[in-house]
Amino acid sequence: MAVSSPYNWRKKRRFQYSRLAELEPADNFYFIMQLSRLLYLGNAFPPGVSALFPELQPAGHLIETSLINAVRPWFDVRSVGLSSVDIGRLPQPLAPSPGLPNALNLLDRPPALWNRWQSVRRLCRAYRRWLSEGWCPELIVVCNFSPVYNAFIRQLARQKNHPPLVLYLADSTLLDVPLSPLKRWRYRLKPFKWLDDEMAGLYDGCIAVSAETETRFRSAGIPWLWLPNGIDPSRVRNHPPGPESGPTVFGYFGHAGDHTGIHHLLRLFAATARPSRLKVCCFGKARTQLASQFGHLPNVSFHGPFDPEGCVEFGTSCDVLINPRPRMPGNRNNFPSKVFEYGLTGRAVLSSSLSGADKILGPHAYYFNADQYNASLGQMLDTLVNTPRAELRRRGQALQNHLLAEFQWESQGRRLTSFLQDFLTQTQVGKSQHSVHEGVPDSLAASGVALGLGAGVDLASSSASSSYNLRDLR
Repeated sequence: MAVSSPYNWRKKRRFQYSRLAELEPADNFYFIMQLSRLLYLGNAFPPGVSALFPELQPAGHLIETSLINAVRPWFDVRSVGLSSVDIGRLPQPLAPSPGLPNALNLLDRPPALWNRWQSVRRLCRAYRRWLSEGWCPELIVVCNFSPVYNAFIRQLARQKNHPPLVLYLADSTLLDVPLSPLKRWRYRLKPFKWLDDEMAGLYDGCIAVSAETETRFRSAGIPWLWLPNGIDPSRVRNHPPGPESGPTVFGYFGHAGDHTGIHHLLRLFAATARPSRLKVCCFGKARTQLASQFGHLPNVSFHGPFDPEGCVEFGTSCDVLINPRPRMPGNRNNFPSKVFEYGLTGRAVLSSSLSGADKILGPHAYYFNADQYNASLGQMLDTLVNTPRAELRRRGQALQNHLLAEFQWESQGRRLTSFLQDFLTQTQVGKSQHSVHEGVPDSLAASGVALGLGAGVDLASSSASSSYNLRDLR
């Protein structure tokens, strides 16, 4: 299952940037339009699949789809998907829904050991085939630390001339979490298991959704970009306001796991009577348990689960949407993507400030103190119950306008593209000074594999201006 690269990507980048200065304007335009090749290893479904499984990847799938589509104008992207769904055995035709046109769809489900081994074999074979066909990625972006992708990256990292590796850190519950020597030893004995800390050291750059990861990567000298998802203006809802009187309707849609804080929010509604109702649309393994434990409460109702569009439509039936995320170790490395979905509804939002949520939502949202969780959240609920509906609507509309102005996927794609350009340029300059081996592995050169020199990518706001940092989000 070993993989190796049939060309020297550092030599290729030097060739590209030196040639740009020599070409005539017309030739230069054609040269620039030869898009750099990017291989993305993620978890998104292909088009038509997500609607069949609304509980499986309601947030991550759409985020990855939007993120990769946002950089397609500047990269020749080839994507790989990994999920528990055997895509090849799904009945046709599929339900209309967005997704990535994956070149390969891999399987990770029980029996885990067998399916993971098979998926790694398929990925290695596909990668070697793409190289032999002349499609040689200049950059590989990997979403999180899944066992299958970890195994592939470990093999690739052992090659001297592999393309630069960038981690898209959307979530990790174990990164920088202290583990006892016994737990580390037991973890290493399990097949397809590597510590997140160990895997993070194999990457040359990081794109993170959480602002709290900056120190961890910058202190290690790893280029880092904060990119906390985005918003699609075509999905915005502008429904008429609800009733001016009656109980305030609070809402939550998202995962049912402990890391979201929904169980804390439900306990608050169970413990304290206030003139309000809580509508919950959640998914995940804990949903049934939460509905059984709190579904009998007169001021709580459970709905769904819905697909992403259904969740946004559900949110418009509420006055205030709540992100009750608590402070816990795993939440340092992810971001409450639901706040962008909340913004689509035009409703007021109550949130904690963890992972940089306050930097995204700004002064337009309401906040509670996660370090004084129950007291602060309960106090803010009481405050919002007594807030006029007109003010709640004003805050919700201001929040929606702010997200549309600053965080549309198109602008996020430009920020990401400029970061990747800077990263490729800086990595090529830095690592070429220490490069010893400049040739092609003999075993691959003998096979007659073409090197296939492509061209760089340029933007109106190019890497020299660091345009990906349009605002100081830190």
